[in-house]
Amino acid sequence: MGKRYQKLFAKYYDPFMGRIEAKLEHRRRLLINPLIGDILEVGSGTGVNFKFYNELAKVIAIEPSKPMLEKAKERLAELEPQHITLLNIGIDDDKLLKYSPKEGFDAIVCTLVLCTVPNLEHTIELFKQLLAPNGRLIILEHIHAKNQPKAFIETVINPIWKRIGEGCNLNRKTDELLKIKGFKAINENYFKHSIDFYEGVFVSC
Repeated sequence: MGKRYQKLFAKYYDPFMGRIEAKLEHRRRLLINPLIGDILEVGSGTGVNFKFYNELAKVIAIEPSKPMLEKAKERLAELEPQHITLLNIGIDDDKLLKYSPKEGFDAIVCTLVLCTVPNLEHTIELFKQLLAPNGRLIILEHIHAKNQPKAFIETVINPIWKRIGEGCNLNRKTDELLKIKGFKAINENYFKHSIDFYEGVFVSC
């Protein structure tokens, strides 16, 4: 998809996600508001999480899509926080090292973004490198359905959905892959809002 579609996607993303976000807001708040220290938010999108960070969180929010970044800037300007820095880079951009604390981030936040990263396994490995010892990985993601026939349907339509959804994959087993790649869940929960969702707090084993 071209730049024009990216702009349209960013423009209508929040209205399209409105009903789901209304159901996720409380979960976002519970996951994010307690965080303190150096925080990395991966794929901040339109900045939905910004209002949940408390002032003791020093946040580096990264977003590779320029149109989404512009929406996030608008939301950031409304909140006027002094503790959130917004950057137009991806998780594998070398520029991130400039903003990374020497001992690593105290937490990494991923909400509705791991469905879109090009290489999920590589991204998880980067999390290990970027987190401080005992740092926490905060996850709120939709995942591949656990039951048939929904899982089959998601797999069938995924190529089309991925194209119109700016790289969003419906059939990623993010919950399973995190554990395979060496993360331990200290708190996790499965729930449904039309599709299967997963939230968790992880530490690296």
